[in-house]
Amino acid sequence: MKAAKRLVIALVALVVLLLAAVGIAAASIDMLARRGVEAGGTWALGVPTTLSSADVGILAGTFEMSGLRVANPQGFPAPHFLTLGEGGMAVSLGTLTKSPVVLPAVSLETLDVRLDRKGSESNYKAILDHYSKVSGGGSQVKPAAEGKKYVINELTMKDINVELHLLGPGGTVGAVLGEASKIKVPIDEIKLKNVGRTGSGVSGTGVTMGELAGLIVQAVLAATVERGGGLIPSDVLGDLQGQLSSIGGLKDVGMDVVANAKGTVEQLGKQAEEALKQGTDAADKAKEAAEGLTKGVKDLLPKK
Repeated sequence: MKAAKRLVIALVALVVLLLAAVGIAAASIDMLARRGVEAGGTWALGVPTTLSSADVGILAGTFEMSGLRVANPQGFPAPHFLTLGEGGMAVSLGTLTKSPVVLPAVSLETLDVRLDRKGSESNYKAILDHYSKVSGGGSQVKPAAEGKKYVINELTMKDINVELHLLGPGGTVGAVLGEASKIKVPIDEIKLKNVGRTGSGVSGTGVTMGELAGLIVQAVLAATVERGGGLIPSDVLGDLQGQLSSIGGLKDVGMDVVANAKGTVEQLGKQAEEALKQGTDAADKAKEAAEGLTKGVKDLLPKK
């Protein structure tokens, strides 16, 4: 009886140890995945990229992440260039040990993108210029993580809000007076197909995590150009198109854009100007009324 009891205790202890080992391994894998996303984004975009959480489901063949934040380049006032609410992907388990890894589907939801332009400078130009340098064949900047590449059959981005801020002189002089206008371009969905695939089957060369980050930014900017016609000034549209065409990362990717809602333009500077004018007019009228009242009272007083 004692021997059986010892055996049960030993089995329970073994199960606990195994569960602890699995938990530690899972936490390590999650941490490595989070660091891989952060390092890839920082390498590709040239600005700090952080991720709040990553969850790798080894047995289920899934990966989920949340709280992705891409910082704004130096010299631009907003705290971020891009944020992502959450993302997930399915993994073909049979390809995890191979390169490229095949991802049948990747989904990214709730993207907030802030584009700043002041004079001839813009945050999107700074980011695309950096990506062009590091992704070029002659680049001296080594990828953050070499080796593992991915082929994505379908990448879907949903609920994207793009704001283009055309900054006035000085750029940061006041929350309202510093901005000439804010253009909002809502995009319901962007769908990319066969990312990293250049031939049939899995014969494509694949993309690294950093290259994927660059491709996502290019897709959002291309969709902004497509849906922002009539709202975005022609010189800004031309600048965006020129930046994208110089990289050419989307030429071999099938891309569909869905945007049901119309964009809006807020002339913040003009609104402030108008409010100031209305306030001045009101003050002048009040002054005139007060002077008229004073004169009327004086007329009623007996003459000396």
